[in-house]
Amino acid sequence: MNAGLIGAVVLREWRTRVFKRSFLLGTLLLPIVSIGFMVGAVMLTESSEVHNVVLVEDAPGLITLRDAVSGQYVPRCPSCFPARDNLSYHFTREAPADSIWKRQGHTVLVEYDDAVLQNHAGYLVYDKSPGASAKRRIERDLSRAMEHARVLQSTVLDWSEYQRLKMELTLVDKTIEDGQRVNGGGDEVRGTIGFMFSALLLLVLLVYGGVIMRSVVEEKANHVVEVLIAAVRPEALLLGKVLGLGAVALTQLVAWTLLSSMGFIVFQLLYDSGAVGTAASVAAGEVPVDLLTVMGENDVLGHLLNINWPLMAAGSMAFFIGGYLLYGSLFAAVGSSVQSEQEGQGLTIPVTMPLLFGYLAATMAIENPDLPILEWLGWFPLTSPVIMLVRIAGGVAIWEVVLSWVLLMLTARLVLGLAGRIYRFSVLHDGSRSGWKLLVQWVRGHGK
Repeated sequence: MNAGLIGAVVLREWRTRVFKRSFLLGTLLLPIVSIGFMVGAVMLTESSEVHNVVLVEDAPGLITLRDAVSGQYVPRCPSCFPARDNLSYHFTREAPADSIWKRQGHTVLVEYDDAVLQNHAGYLVYDKSPGASAKRRIERDLSRAMEHARVLQSTVLDWSEYQRLKMELTLVDKTIEDGQRVNGGGDEVRGTIGFMFSALLLLVLLVYGGVIMRSVVEEKANHVVEVLIAAVRPEALLLGKVLGLGAVALTQLVAWTLLSSMGFIVFQLLYDSGAVGTAASVAAGEVPVDLLTVMGENDVLGHLLNINWPLMAAGSMAFFIGGYLLYGSLFAAVGSSVQSEQEGQGLTIPVTMPLLFGYLAATMAIENPDLPILEWLGWFPLTSPVIMLVRIAGGVAIWEVVLSWVLLMLTARLVLGLAGRIYRFSVLHDGSRSGWKLLVQWVRGHGK
């Protein structure tokens, strides 16, 4: 094939799409949204905990007693209500009207009756939600206080002995990497990030696959292809078209990666310098907290720091290239065998089914990226573009990534060759027949 003519086709496809206003707007929009998501998550981390003042109405007198000195009701088990920056308690036997206790500065009212020890239920009354984490802390503190009350009612148990025997087990995740134990956990968070990358890759593959099919169909309908094949062989024309549109998509992916990275770096510099965030309001003499420390201390954002982001970015690019060459060739083959886009939509359903199946399977990898079936789907070229991104985010050996990509590229090269053979026979097809039977004939080297 003439490399110069193929290059001309590639350049034509690239220039006619990259400089369009819609392409530029779409390229700028995703980095803005992704950085906005990151900024919002960090800001929410700083402001998600509001101070809640809880009024506990202990009408049965199970967990409180009146202090002789202050005359206030205090907990029988002070250690059951540890001091917290964002949560404090007041106790009473009978709460006033809702408007009064709210005016007194309380944000939450807890009510229960004598049956609480049997039904294990009470009421949490509020005007504005205290938040899920605050509710869990209140439930945990009150549960412990109720345990204390039940132990006091027992004739055979002693609270100190009960506390000594009671045990709450916490399991800390450890994974083995290169023969060494390292901190683990966060599979759901990293799996979700990988799933988002795979969803984006799926969207790009389907969009640009559809663009290839429409482009082939339009050129056949307008008889433009009849002029082009006078100067370029059909196989070279198809190769140039696939590579040209692939260059457009790759340009957009690279731009998204660079702009998102630059946006994060700028936000990190602004945060660490104190221009935004809590670092801007620290007291004199205090050391401001940097962005990575804030993220590391958060239960969710901290796991993002454990993702191999260079490998994630490189893997996204690599598997997009392989996936695009594979599915782009299939879409081009479908487009060359039909006379209208509507006719081609029906034929693309079998083509996209493996990719959509891989996308659905990727949801399973959010909770457990090491399922055996996901490992097999990660090797299978028709599903590996979306599955391997989830596995990379969760952590996978580099040799597995490389070998999976090599299998994908070999399959893409084979399919691209078959698509070129189909295009050679179909480029001047009169449209009297269409369908998979005709495609099979062209693949076998038979004409009309």
